[in-house]
Amino acid sequence: MKKTDKTPVTMSLIEFTEKFGTEDQCRAHLFEKRFNAGFVCPKCNHDKGVKVATRYLMQCSKCHYQLSSTSGTVMHNSKTTIQKWYFSIFLITSSKRGISSKELQRQIKVTYKTAWYINKRIREAMSEAESKYKLNGIVTIDEAYFSGRKNGENTGEKQKKRGRGTNKSKVIVSVSHDRNKKPMFAKMRVVDDFKAKTIESFAVDSILKGATITTDGFKAYKGQALKKDYFHEFENFDKADSNSPLKWLHILISNAKAFINGTFHGLERDELQSYLDEFCYRFKRRFIPNLMFDKLIDSALATKPVGYYTVVLG
Repeated sequence: MKKTDKTPVTMSLIEFTEKFGTEDQCRAHLFEKRFNAGFVCPKCNHDKGVKVATRYLMQCSKCHYQLSSTSGTVMHNSKTTIQKWYFSIFLITSSKRGISSKELQRQIKVTYKTAWYINKRIREAMSEAESKYKLNGIVTIDEAYFSGRKNGENTGEKQKKRGRGTNKSKVIVSVSHDRNKKPMFAKMRVVDDFKAKTIESFAVDSILKGATITTDGFKAYKGQALKKDYFHEFENFDKADSNSPLKWLHILISNAKAFINGTFHGLERDELQSYLDEFCYRFKRRFIPNLMFDKLIDSALATKPVGYYTVVLG
C-alpha cells in the first residue's frame, strides 16, 4: 500500500487537545466506550443500571453496586488521571517507534516508576489483543536472534558466535501473506530452543490448521505436526527474488530489531516478548493509524488489571 494524500494519518496534537484537553472530556469518552454496548453488574449479573452522572459510574438497578469506567481494566486502581492515561496512549500510538518510559515520564510529568508502569500496562493490552487471533492463508516461519540479556547478565559481555549457536534470545517469527505475497500480519515468540516440538507448539498456538506454511530446509521444520495439520512447503531463500515470502519475513525481522534497539535499550530476555507483541500489534494496524488510538483504548478496557508487583516479580 503506497502512501497517498488519501492514506489515513494519526490524530494530530491539536486534534487530541480539542477532544481530550480536560479530565472531564476524557472521563466522558471513556465512560461511553466502556458502557455503550451495555452494562452487566459484576456482583449480581443484573443487566440494568443507571448512570451516576457526577462521577461517571454505572450503578446496578438491583443491588446498587457501583462500577467505574476503569474497574477491571488496565487502568484499575490507578491514581494517575484519565487525561494522562489518554495522553500516554496518544503518544504511544502516534510514534512509529514507540516511546520509552523515560520519555513518557518527561511528557506526562510523573515519576519514572509510574511512567514505566503505564507503559507496561498498555503493552499488556497490546499483548492481550494479539493473543486473540491466529494467522491464516499463506504463512512463512523462520527463526531469528534478538539482543536481550538474561536477568543480571552484564551488557558488556561479549556475545557468542552468530547463528544457531549464539547466546542471544531465540525468537520464532511468522508472517502471513496475501495472494500477491505481500505481508499482512505477524506473530513472534521468544523460545528456549528451535527444536521441532517448540516450533510445532508455536504453529498450533499461532496459525490456523489448514494454512500453507513456507519455511527453509531447517530440520526442525520437518516435524510431524506441521506435515499433519498444515500444507508445508520448503523454499531455499534467494536474496535476488524480490517476491520471496522469506525475503519479506527477513525485512520484518530487521524492522522489529530496529524498533526495539532504536527506542528501548538494555532489554532483558523476560521483557522481550511484550515488546515483540507491541511490534506485531502496530504492524497489524499499520494501514489504519487513524484508528489506532480508539482501538488501543478498546484493548485497554478489555484487558484485566495487572498489579505492580505482578509486573515486577513476574
